Amino acid sequence: MGTMNYEACAGATALNEYFNDLGIEAWRRYGDCEGIHNLSQKQKPRIMTTQASGDQVEERSCPLSNSARLSIARTCIVQVETGLLNSILGYLRKISRVRIIEDVGDMKVTHDGDCIPHASNEQRIPIVTFVHEVIPSSQIVEHCRDHGVVCRACKFLSTIELWDEMNLTQYDGVVRFSFAHYNNISDIKRTIHVLEMLEEW
Repeated sequence: MGTMNYEACAGATALNEYFNDLGIEAWRRYGDCEGIHNLSQKQKPRIMTTQASGDQVEERSCPLSNSARLSIARTCIVQVETGLLNSILGYLRKISRVRIIEDVGDMKVTHDGDCIPHASNEQRIPIVTFVHEVIPSSQIVEHCRDHGVVCRACKFLSTIELWDEMNLTQYDGVVRFSFAHYNNISDIKRTIHVLEMLEEW
């Protein structure tokens, strides 16, 4: 027997509010996200608000529905995360000793270095996993953590059969970097810099 997970319930409620606010802020800043550019200026009324300093500033109210705000938030998140993925994956693919673990459509993951089509980064979540042919994954993670970059290394609940099929049995785990829309390109550059500090990288 267990009890209701109140933290998860509260988080679900807060998540909707967060994405709603994110959509409004994106609309106010850019005004040209998907679903926004068709609105006329008359549909974007401006109101005056007073800041704590007493100064009045012009601010656009948001006439969009909740679903439209969520759609805008999702669009902006995808744009940010895709840019981060393009940057880190573009770098890792240039490192000859690194094998990125990824599934490409119906094709199996290769381990022989052959060039295969890559799935669109807009269709994947911002998680990057890889192995290095010389440096153990656990050593990479320890090095990164020592330099302020958080990542993990393990098998992440995958089965022995999967590791065998993907020819990963010789590795102690895979390195996993997880990014989100609150990361930025500076985080990617710092991660790359830390990785390049490794001997035999």
